[in-house]
Amino acid sequence: MFFDEETMRRIRYLHFSIKKIEEALEKEDEHFSLDDLNLIMEYTKILNINYKNENHREILKELDITPNFYDSQANKEIQIQDIMFECARALWTMAKAYSQLSDKYEAEEEWENAIIAMTECSKIYKSAAYFSAAVVNQNDTGIILNSENLELNSEEARTLAQSIAALREENNNNIYFSSKLYSGLSLLSKRLFYLKRHEEKKKQQIRAQFHYDMGKACYLKARASLESSITTINKDKVTKLQQKAKWYYLKAKDIWEDMIKNISVSPEEQDNIESNLSIVNENLSENDVEQLEYEEIKKIQDPEPIIIIPENLAPFVPKSVIYLTKFVPKDLNIKRFKSYQKKKLEEKIPYSKKEKLIDKKAGVVRTINELKLLIENNEIDVEKFAELMEKYSIKLKMIDSAIVKLTKK
Repeated sequence: MFFDEETMRRIRYLHFSIKKIEEALEKEDEHFSLDDLNLIMEYTKILNINYKNENHREILKELDITPNFYDSQANKEIQIQDIMFECARALWTMAKAYSQLSDKYEAEEEWENAIIAMTECSKIYKSAAYFSAAVVNQNDTGIILNSENLELNSEEARTLAQSIAALREENNNNIYFSSKLYSGLSLLSKRLFYLKRHEEKKKQQIRAQFHYDMGKACYLKARASLESSITTINKDKVTKLQQKAKWYYLKAKDIWEDMIKNISVSPEEQDNIESNLSIVNENLSENDVEQLEYEEIKKIQDPEPIIIIPENLAPFVPKSVIYLTKFVPKDLNIKRFKSYQKKKLEEKIPYSKKEKLIDKKAGVVRTINELKLLIENNEIDVEKFAELMEKYSIKLKMIDSAIVKLTKK
């Protein structure tokens, strides 16, 4: 007997607790907590030891846990014959749970939690990929738990986390910073594009997305330049950015339209593409500028990219690797998510004082413009208007002064 009886009972309890989380994931209307996800970490921690030359089938039989799982992509039952593969299955469940938590947080506009949950999702998928790659007794890994596919899931989750971060900054009217995040998002999508040979539908979707995101980056940078310029506005530079945004938008639009015409897509996929087309058409109508030829477009610099989502390094690896390479992996920390959640996301964002001031100035300028509209439409008392204009004009001068000082440093 490889494990003592008490440990075996705990393994069985944890295994069937994970099955309940899987059921909740399938139904989507049932909820689970972070404490539930800690059970998956504990389960993996117990099983993640160096079995050397021990017979995995015998150990799995003694544990009396479910010996298979259904691979929906391969459309078949996969027999589990390696304990590292069972760990990969459990971690895959955990990653999916983090993804669903992120969706829930995003719907509730709890942006920081949504970003953190999706970042954790990326890292757990990476761990699952390592465990899948470490199997030696598993003849059939199927599709879902194939190490390459798990690694791709990890990259996609990291990209999604960056997209939530970019959207959050845009919604908070931090336009200058969000343009850099969209530029970074475009680079992450491009990286995803070149990671492997994708099927045609996936390939074209990623292509359209990284063109669209860079278009958004250019448009937002142009808008930030108009709203919060600290010197005389370089209108030619702003126009060129708008023209480059238009080029990227049109490129994304062409790809999405071509997908509908020439690639077989499901009704749900077609709805998503049509939704994307509706958004990009709206963006084009907002950005009505002259279209340039590609040779001219190439000369216009893209916005500086910022990627705030940490590299998706696995928080732990299979301990069987010790037997093979003498590499000592980090031990599992079941409180890792909670401690990570307590950290302020802002500490991880390279958001300079100057950028914060520029975004703050944009907000003050918007307020002044709104006050002018109110007085024009006789919707505000003249004395109140004068009082507020003086207040925000002083604020504007103070911000300008602070920006100039930072610029001279």
